[in-house]
Amino acid sequence: MPSYLIEYIMRVGIIGATGLVGRTTLSILEERNFPVSELTLFASERSAGQKIAFKGEEYEVMVVPENWDLLADVFFCSVSDDLTRPILEGYSGDAWIIDKSKVFRMDPAVPLVVPEVNADVLKTTSSKIIANPNCTTIPFVMALDAVRRVAGPERIVVTALQSASGAGKDALAELRLQREYLATGQEVPADAQEVFGRILASNLIPQIGSFDKSGESSEERKLRAESRKILDDARLPVYGTCVRVPVEVGHSLSVTFIFTEAVELKRIEKSLASYSGIKYLSGSHYFTPSQAAGKDEVYCCLLRHSPEDKKVIHMWITTDNLRKGAALNAVQIAECLI
Repeated sequence: MPSYLIEYIMRVGIIGATGLVGRTTLSILEERNFPVSELTLFASERSAGQKIAFKGEEYEVMVVPENWDLLADVFFCSVSDDLTRPILEGYSGDAWIIDKSKVFRMDPAVPLVVPEVNADVLKTTSSKIIANPNCTTIPFVMALDAVRRVAGPERIVVTALQSASGAGKDALAELRLQREYLATGQEVPADAQEVFGRILASNLIPQIGSFDKSGESSEERKLRAESRKILDDARLPVYGTCVRVPVEVGHSLSVTFIFTEAVELKRIEKSLASYSGIKYLSGSHYFTPSQAAGKDEVYCCLLRHSPEDKKVIHMWITTDNLRKGAALNAVQIAECLI
């Protein structure tokens, strides 16, 4: 946490406190010594009454009341899109709302922020809602921003390998349950395939979200549209394929940058190595999702030219989707607001 934050204290609320991202947000607030003067935790009726520890004290989770916006100075909202809408649509309060859902991401009046990339938009916005990008978009735009400081690619091709936790705690529980069935030689029943609609354990699912008429999934559309908004480039040429993989935590991306002319690899290495929030691994060193889990950095590695075309550069990226892909990014936004 920046040292100047010690001068401030803030009332903090978390909507969706019992979910994976909500709990990770609490951990990060404590790790970074965020100046919390009061803490209020909200969740659904089925989670109300649970107690969650924070800085040695226990806090009881409650259902969101009518006057919820008066209970804190900044709220971290980490609930599904269908729950976010009735809570936040038409919001006109004074508290800051940092929202993880997709509801406001493409609203032109609402900033979509990755602090390392476009924190400056927070200085001029009149919106009290700040949108937190998709957990795949965040590491992608950070790496792309570092590359674009050297040269702008003509095209970017992305294959995103996204962990089960990106779909929430029910999805993670379902993956673990499917593994148990398979480990004992049993068939996976239909009621253990409800979140993904298929078996994810020992499998890959090349669909995240719904397909449009062209065959593109909603997750792939998000990646392109959000990247364009964050980087303020309406024609950013991003072509993505998003795949759900049987990994518990950690999203990875295989990215190919295609330039109009050859780009010196050392210049991109230098840009990545000096970029805040990125950990660059040189040569044949690389990180896997399990190594990135629990860490804050976006790991960029296996940077290389295509052996047959120096205008083509490949990169491997991995990060903890619950931390930098979600909760950490939200807390960093709050730090920027202070």
